[in-house]
Amino acid sequence: MRIDSKMISALQEIEVTRGIPRERIIEALAKAVKAAYEKKHGLTPNLEMEVDLNKGTIEAYLSKSVVERISSESLEISLEEAKKLYPDEEIELGDTLLIETEIGDLGYWGVNTAKTIVRNLIRQAERDRITNEYKTRLYDLITCTVLYEERSDVFVETPSRVEGVIPSEERIPGEILKPAQRVKCLLIEVRTTKRSGPMLIFSRTHPDLIRRLMENEIPEVREGSIEVMAIARDPGFRSKVAIKSNLPELDPVGTCIGTRGVRVTAISHELNEEKIDLVPWREDPFEFIAEALSPAKVASVEIFEDEKRAVVIVPDDQISLAIGKAWRNVKLASRLTKYYLEVRSMSEVEVKAEPDKGRESVDAVSVNSSEASSSAESLPVQTIAETEKEVTERS
Repeated sequence: MRIDSKMISALQEIEVTRGIPRERIIEALAKAVKAAYEKKHGLTPNLEMEVDLNKGTIEAYLSKSVVERISSESLEISLEEAKKLYPDEEIELGDTLLIETEIGDLGYWGVNTAKTIVRNLIRQAERDRITNEYKTRLYDLITCTVLYEERSDVFVETPSRVEGVIPSEERIPGEILKPAQRVKCLLIEVRTTKRSGPMLIFSRTHPDLIRRLMENEIPEVREGSIEVMAIARDPGFRSKVAIKSNLPELDPVGTCIGTRGVRVTAISHELNEEKIDLVPWREDPFEFIAEALSPAKVASVEIFEDEKRAVVIVPDDQISLAIGKAWRNVKLASRLTKYYLEVRSMSEVEVKAEPDKGRESVDAVSVNSSEASSSAESLPVQTIAETEKEVTERS
C-alpha cells in the first residue's frame, strides 16, 4: 500500500516542529492501518504491519504457524503449502512464517478511523514528550510570555510553545502582568491531565526563584565561587539571602551587589522591586543571628538550643530597625536562622532587672530580721538559766 506524499510531508513536519520521534509516528501509523483493516475484515490478532516512510509504503503480513494438519486457516499453514511459498528456504514443522497480504481499499470509515487513531497517538506522543522534557527541569528558571489572565491565574507560554499557568497563590502580591510581557518563572510542578494533557505550574513567590535569578545574573554564584546557603522571603516586600564565599579573597556581599548595585538591582527589578538583603553566612549561630538582623546593630545574643530560641538585646535606638515594618525584619531573620527570635531593648532588660534586685534586698532584710528575733528570744532563756545556777551555788 502506497502512502500519499502529502501525508508523508505532514508526518515529517510533525516530527520536526513538535519533536516527536519518528519511531512513535511509525508506530501510530501502523496501529491506525491495522485498526482500519480489522474494521473491514474483522479481528485479526496475527496481523503485523511494516511502515517505511522513506519508501512511502505500508505492508501487511499474517503470522502463521507451520503445521501438518490445519485446524485454523487464519492462524496456520500446512508444511506443503509453506514449501511452495518459500522453495529456497528450509522450513520445518513449528516454524512461524510472515505471509504478505493485500490491505486493499479500506473504505471511507476505515480511512477515517485511521486518521483519528493517528491524530490521537501523535497527540499522546507529544504529551509524553512534554512531560518527560519538563520533569527533568523542575525548579529551573524559565522565561515565559504572558498570554492572558483568568480568575487571578495567569496563563503563560514557554519558548517551546508549551502552555503553563501561574496560580493566584504563586503570584507576587500587587504585581500586574500584561499580555505579551516576558517574565521569569520557576517551574514547580508538571501536572498531567487526561483531557488537556500536561500543564506546567510556575511560581513567582518560591524562595528558589531568587537562587536561580542570582545564578543567572551573578557569574560567581553560577560557577560556585559564592554559595547561597539560605533564603527567607516575604514575596513582593523583602527577602534575606545568606551567602558564603568559597574563596578567601572574594567578598560575597560586595560581589553580589555589584558595581553601583547593578546586580542586586536587576534581581530586585525582576521581582517587582522586592528589596533584597544580602547576609554573610556565619557558622557560629550567635554571629549569624546578629548578621541576620541587619541593618540593626545587636548588643548581645542568648541562645536556648533546646527550645531553638534566642533572646536578642539591641540598643534602644535600634529596636525599630531590628523589628522592622510589620515585624518583617525579625520574621525573616527568624526564618533565615531557624531560631525563634525575641528582640528586646536594653532599657527593657534594665527595667526587668531592677525589680529582681529589689526583691533580693527585701529577702535579705527579712532574713536578718528573723535572725535578730531568734537571738533576742534565746537570750532571756539563757540568762534565766545562768541566774538559777548562780543562786544554787551560793546556797
